[in-house]
Amino acid sequence: MRPRLSSIAVVDTLSSKLRAIGPALVLAAVIVGPGSIALSTIAGSLYGYQLLWVPIVATVFMITYTWMAARIGIVTGETLFQVTREKFGSGLSITGGIFGFLAILAFQAGNNAGIGFATNALVGYDVRIWAGVFSLAAIGFLWLPNLYDKIELLVKLVVGVMLVAFVGTLLLVGVDPRLGAAGLVPSYPDIDAVFLSLGMAATTFSIAAAAYQTYLVREKEWGPDRIGEKSSDSILGIALLGLIVTVILLTSASVIHGQTDPVFDAVGMASQLEPVAGPGAFYLFSLGFFFASLSSLVVNAILGATLLVDGFGRDPSMDGRPVKRWATVAILFGLGVVLVFRGSPVELLRIAQAVAVIAFPVIGFLILAIANDEAVMGPHTNGRIVNTLGLVGYLAIIGIVCNYLYEVIQFI
Repeated sequence: MRPRLSSIAVVDTLSSKLRAIGPALVLAAVIVGPGSIALSTIAGSLYGYQLLWVPIVATVFMITYTWMAARIGIVTGETLFQVTREKFGSGLSITGGIFGFLAILAFQAGNNAGIGFATNALVGYDVRIWAGVFSLAAIGFLWLPNLYDKIELLVKLVVGVMLVAFVGTLLLVGVDPRLGAAGLVPSYPDIDAVFLSLGMAATTFSIAAAAYQTYLVREKEWGPDRIGEKSSDSILGIALLGLIVTVILLTSASVIHGQTDPVFDAVGMASQLEPVAGPGAFYLFSLGFFFASLSSLVVNAILGATLLVDGFGRDPSMDGRPVKRWATVAILFGLGVVLVFRGSPVELLRIAQAVAVIAFPVIGFLILAIANDEAVMGPHTNGRIVNTLGLVGYLAIIGIVCNYLYEVIQFI
């Protein structure tokens, strides 16, 4: 009987661990979307393995801020903007909520377009038709009851599929270990690589998504007695995000760099895989792209709506009507952009992101300041290592903001 009990215990432990990393997986599902896949593909296509270090460093910063945000939510039992109103007043929470929503809205059109392109690659037909179908399905999903449980189940499925799809693709095409190891050393081949790196960092190190961890742990109703266990579980979920993005860059570097013309989107990447590794690689990668777009389409809209609603002091829970309404608005906005521009709205996204860049330094400041406030956090304030990583990460946030502004100036 002992082996049987041991097996049951192992299953229970694994099940408990999966439940524990649910909030961080929700963040991973929203961050690994069309934007992060496209930029990782471009990086590998243009520079091979030379920018491999970028998603790894960005993941470290993302883990740091997600870890801080999780601890804020667990210790206080409140959301980021609820604590902000108590400490800094409502003006800053409103500002963060508005610009946080705009920042998320900027990515939403890419998610709507991404699901259309992914489905078109798999089964054909017009991109706009699929964007409309899945946008309406996403809105219907938003209005289901007990939404958090359904979101967590969805993202666990999605992240599992993405891992199998993207890692499976890489196994089919292979990797050069020597060049891969060299790519772990930070370097910039040229000035364009600097701006591309900042763009990659922005899609992996999403400060708005990190802030959302305070809301997710609140949905789980975790208390201070479990702060060590649950804060550490956040690390595993975000590490999976970094793994997926890194694998995509490795695949692009292995297949495209030095062999074909550069590729600038995920669908082009999938097309280049087929002659190299067969149709299996094409469908694996396209399937991963589809699920990445699907999860981002839903969760990104909820994230932005939650920040906006909470900024104004309304009910920020997933099952609250204000969040559902504004998430619906975000999805419809993204769909409208796809229908009007009839393609991937890259230039529009650049302008929208630049308009919203104020959100990143504001939200980053709030997380860092509150996580170091003894009046709020008590004995759970940041240690020296976390603060060092947090400060360096904040400099990265400023760099990301400057990059957005540079892109707008270039566009104008």
